[in-house]
Amino acid sequence: MKRISILTAALAMATTAYAQTPMPLARAVVSDEVAGRTLMKMQINSTVARQLVDACLDFAKAQPNGPGTYAIFVLAPTGDIISAQVMDGVLPIGAETGLMKAQTALYARTPSSEVASRFPTLEGRAIRMDLGRAQGLSYYFVGGGLPIVVEKQLIGAIGVGGGNMDEMCAYTALTKVLGPQPPLPAPAARGGGAGAPAEGGAGRGGAGGGGGRGGRGQQ
Repeated sequence: MKRISILTAALAMATTAYAQTPMPLARAVVSDEVAGRTLMKMQINSTVARQLVDACLDFAKAQPNGPGTYAIFVLAPTGDIISAQVMDGVLPIGAETGLMKAQTALYARTPSSEVASRFPTLEGRAIRMDLGRAQGLSYYFVGGGLPIVVEKQLIGAIGVGGGNMDEMCAYTALTKVLGPQPPLPAPAARGGGAGAPAEGGAGRGGAGGGGGRGGRGQQ
């Protein structure tokens, strides 16, 4: 119950303290000059991508129980990393899963926590473990990855791993930088089933949207 209350408080902060006019698509994507070279216009630009990373860092520093440690990745629709930061103290598994969460949100066009709740059984997950791998994407069943959508256009994805409020970190950053976001999946629906193994132990499935520092819990 304590964790749910913390999530509720953080959600309230994300949806009220940062309420603003949504960022227009033209400001969030690359310039026409850049698009003329890359032949891709609908891609988050590096300035906004870095703003999202910095907003996640601000979230980490403001946690009530002390600064959190997170690995943050912002991807283009192609899967390329546009901006990223791995904070001091993040274990390798936290960095790897942060990237996988962003890849999952990009692949599924939905929060990675929603992917987890959609397939709550080990059997349902097992047959999807390798989906997207050939394209450099992932199907990873832990919250913390969110698609980046502006004016109904997918321009990238953000993934956060290694902390204990990964999804809320990503969501708060999107709200702060881009404006109001669609509601997150209900807390009870996140994580995909009781009894799923923790990432720090055997198996790749996990419950919940984050994990404690030092490899305790999900990443």
